[in-house]
Amino acid sequence: MKRFGSVSHGKHPATLEQQDERKGFLYAVLAHLAVAGVLMLGVLTSAPKTPAPVQVELWMDGTTPETAPTTEQTPQSDLEPEPEPEPEPEPAPEPEPEPEPEPAPQPKPEPTPEPKPQPQPEPEPTPEPTVDADPDIALEKARKEREEAERRAREEAERQAKEEAERKAREEAERQAKEEAERRAREEAERQAKAEAERKAREEAERKAKEEAERKAKEEAERQAKAEAERKAREEAERKAKAEAERKAKAEAERKAREEAERKAKAEAERKAREEAKRREAIKQAMRGDALGAAGIQGGTADRNQRGGGGTDSGYAAQIRACVQPRVVYPIPPRSGPNPRVQFRATLSPEGRVRSVEISRSSGIPAFDRAVENGIRACDPFPKPPSGRYPAYIDGDYYMYDQ
Repeated sequence: MKRFGSVSHGKHPATLEQQDERKGFLYAVLAHLAVAGVLMLGVLTSAPKTPAPVQVELWMDGTTPETAPTTEQTPQSDLEPEPEPEPEPEPAPEPEPEPEPEPAPQPKPEPTPEPKPQPQPEPEPTPEPTVDADPDIALEKARKEREEAERRAREEAERQAKEEAERKAREEAERQAKEEAERRAREEAERQAKAEAERKAREEAERKAKEEAERKAKEEAERQAKAEAERKAREEAERKAKAEAERKAKAEAERKAREEAERKAKAEAERKAREEAKRREAIKQAMRGDALGAAGIQGGTADRNQRGGGGTDSGYAAQIRACVQPRVVYPIPPRSGPNPRVQFRATLSPEGRVRSVEISRSSGIPAFDRAVENGIRACDPFPKPPSGRYPAYIDGDYYMYDQ
């Protein structure tokens, strides 16, 4: 005979399905016991009570031999009440049902709506006793009606108790199924977590073994590479020593040739620099002569505010001045001191385009310096010199007031 609720300690423990079957059988037995208890409680609480005595007045025509004729009625209070009926014996308790075989696990039942309580039939009204009615018949009829009403109430209570027990058993079965599903889900999660941990441990062991093998292979390769490098270093040192001797001999010859070439290049550069200095000095002298002539120094006055205008010089400096002067936008105040001068260098392209303007010496007035620089840039292209070839750059002076 099986022992429910126990745990087998043998080699083959009970499976989850067997444990579920045992739990289901135990819940079924408990539900039956609960229904039987509810029925017993209903029977005990609905036992018939002692009926109240009924008084009936009987009238008869004529006079009785015991009393003389009178208009007064015999009081009915002297009637003896009927004996109380004996209480019905209590029903014997139902025997405990034999344990049924373990049922197969059933699928989770769908929740059914609870039945609506049926309206209890109204008790039929008890007819009023008549004068000629027999009191025993009336009592018997009232007792039967009361027993019928109690029987119907008891059946209704039993039905509701049975439905309540079935509902609770169904809810308990659903709860057990839910707990079992959660338990199985936890076990499955634990199993998967354990398998994942084992897999990671296995992969970690494989990774470490692979890293160890790679480390040893790397050390061996490094050792061999070091030996090969040392061999190559020795060979390279020997080769370099030989090449160094050849290089020194070749370098000595190249040095001598380079010194000779540098000496020639230096002499050529010095010659070109002297020629360029002479050319620049000639241009500067020409521009200075033009500026002095245009300012009217010979035969003119030096305090007129001409801004480089006036005079009859028609040289190249006058052409540059005529191109730059209208493009210098600056409010010239009345002269009250020295004449501000801006020294500049304009770098030209072979076509006479202004590439850059450099202020060699400032006039001390930044706004005037910027105005002169913008005027020189705006003179684009510069006037073509008499030789027909533009110089690489032009150095000149620009005065705020005419000299």
